[in-house]
Amino acid sequence: PDVIILNETWLKPSIIDNEIIPSNMYNTFRCDRSVETHPPDPNHPKKFRQNGGGVLISVNSSLCATTNKIRLKCKAEFVAVEIVLSDNSKIIIATCYRVGTLGIENANEITRTIHTLTRKKSVRKLIIVGDLNLKDIDWENGNARSNLESAFLNGFAECGLLQCTKHATNIKG
Repeated sequence: PDVIILNETWLKPSIIDNEIIPSNMYNTFRCDRSVETHPPDPNHPKKFRQNGGGVLISVNSSLCATTNKIRLKCKAEFVAVEIVLSDNSKIIIATCYRVGTLGIENANEITRTIHTLTRKKSVRKLIIVGDLNLKDIDWENGNARSNLESAFLNGFAECGLLQCTKHATNIKG
């Protein structure tokens, strides 16, 4: 594949990229779980887990493109890569993993980061994939059951994003 995107990688800094994806074939960019990217939830302090989470994007080295990680100051498990194609057009591919128990501060952090990406100049396309654990949003009708999910819906709409997956992708939602 040209691009590989993984969520909930469970990787740690002690695991090097080429243990997961061949470094001679792919440029790999990742954000492993840390206290900065996954702060303990004050409402559920015992639920914090050091293990788990993490996101990764790998771009095939054989593409006729330049690939750079976008430096983000995001307190969430979020990684974004800018791909400059041979015609100098730019595409941003990003991925995010959000633990379902994290509250509105984490939601605002993710939305702020998405806003930052949508304001980048001369970007032809922004593609965001991930697991945001927003199981109670009705994507078809644009309805949410909670203030947190409404905040995400509003943030996505402000950025002009379209949701392609309309139904839960696993049994738990």
